[in-house]
Amino acid sequence: MLEPTAKSQGGALSANPRRVALGALKATYEGAHPEDVLDRLGVMLSRKDMALAQAIVYVCLRHQSRLDFLIDGKLRAGSVASRTSRILLRMGLAQIMFLNRVPHHAAVNETTALGKSFAPGREGLINAVLRAFVRDKEANRFWPQERDGDDTPEVERLATFYSHPGWLVKKLVSEWGTRETRAYLAAGNQPAPAVLRLNPRAGDREAFARTLPFPVRPTQFSPWGLVPEAPQGRPDSWPGFAEGLFTIQDEASQLVPLLSAPPGGPAPRRILDCCAGKGGKSFALLGAFPDARCSTLDSSRLRLDDLSREAKRLGLSDRVSVANADVLKASLEPSWDLVLVDAPCTGLGILRRRPDIKWRRSPEDIPRFAELQSGLLASAAAAVRPGGRLVYCVCTVTREEGPEIAERFLAGNPDFRPAESVPDSLEPLRVCPGQYRTVTHRHRMDGFFYGVTERKA
Repeated sequence: MLEPTAKSQGGALSANPRRVALGALKATYEGAHPEDVLDRLGVMLSRKDMALAQAIVYVCLRHQSRLDFLIDGKLRAGSVASRTSRILLRMGLAQIMFLNRVPHHAAVNETTALGKSFAPGREGLINAVLRAFVRDKEANRFWPQERDGDDTPEVERLATFYSHPGWLVKKLVSEWGTRETRAYLAAGNQPAPAVLRLNPRAGDREAFARTLPFPVRPTQFSPWGLVPEAPQGRPDSWPGFAEGLFTIQDEASQLVPLLSAPPGGPAPRRILDCCAGKGGKSFALLGAFPDARCSTLDSSRLRLDDLSREAKRLGLSDRVSVANADVLKASLEPSWDLVLVDAPCTGLGILRRRPDIKWRRSPEDIPRFAELQSGLLASAAAAVRPGGRLVYCVCTVTREEGPEIAERFLAGNPDFRPAESVPDSLEPLRVCPGQYRTVTHRHRMDGFFYGVTERKA
């Protein structure tokens, strides 16, 4: 349903980066993944123009509330911006406010031209509002800093300035306090780097880093990761990608192997990934444990197709088996050394990469996902052999989805206990026995929770 709508409202294939951005934003607001839409609609764009389209889309999604607050302050009393003209105003202001490489006249004129085509009758309003913002910036009028100095409640100020939904800000302030919440919100608005995870055949990490045409730094906790010091375009154009020498995986996701076996102890040979998705964690496990084989389950055939293609690129097809199955309905025998449950969740730990998520979630999603996770964990536990490990993880920050699920599982399954034998290097991430958490504003990686247990022998 999205494709015809996107085309009819400005998202048809185009060599105009702003038109592509408009189509991508419209489709994203209807539920699409922004990167997927950009890839589909922007096939005619040059690399430079695709970078502009991506920047406009992601700045608009990251800073939506703040942009809207400023736009509303410019609209005359009684003026109403239509849905499309509102998106165009966000696009224009995003370029003026955040994209310094874009000349002001280009931001105004190009956005107004789109208004003529896709919001007829509103192009005058769009032009006037954007020109007013240009005058503000050229006069060195500073953008409001969290709207300090007025009577607006603290949660509303934070939600507006940092562009996160008010319900989430209220929840985090009540649990973390204002200072910690502000740090989380600010970190969530920063673009995330494309982190490399090396395949074993890439050889020594330091040696491989010297083959790259841009500077990188090693990841802090993962022994396999490299982080570019600055954005470097599409990873599939980097040396070694076509040969399968690395994949792109955030450091938080790379930690799975470190939590999956005791240091110096026997490595798992039979691995079951119950919610495999596109296979990133499965491939990390196979890279760390060369004698292992991994069976992957997922309810989405499309995700498993992506997994199979990536396994082929990485040279791992002979060590991965794929099954289109729902673990909640599967009949599993307790014969696996390691069972991984990378469960569906609210995704509030990956907002740097997916800022659209924050506008799609509601408070009701948290208990809904938590219930699903409990069911998945209970079903997957049946597959763990005595002495084997069960690793449960989610890429979110809510207590209800992570720690509470892990605690309830242990309380209801006395044959499992927290796995305490993990590398000492992960001690800074340890919350309590068997629980580990990464937080973006502290660790410079995605926000993940890991619950690590083992079945008593």
